[in-house]
Amino acid sequence: MSMDAGDDMNFLLFREQEELLRARYSRNRDKRDLHEAVARTYARRIAMHRLPYRSRLDDGGCLFNPAPYGSAG
Repeated sequence: MSMDAGDDMNFLLFREQEELLRARYSRNRDKRDLHEAVARTYARRIAMHRLPYRSRLDDGGCLFNPAPYGSAG
C-alpha cells in the first residue's frame, strides 16, 4: 500500500504547526487569516485520519491540542 504525503500523519502535523507559526508572525491581517484557515484544514485532515491522534476524551478535550501553541496562544 503506497502512502502519499497527504496520508502521512507527521506531514499533516508538521504543516499544521508551520501554518500556525506563519499566522502568529504575520503582520498582514489577510495573510494571517489565510494561514489560520490552512491550519484549520490540516487540523480537519488530522481529525479524519485513520490514526486517532486527536481522539476525544470524556471531558470533550483531546490528547494533543495545538491551541496553546497556535496563533492565538
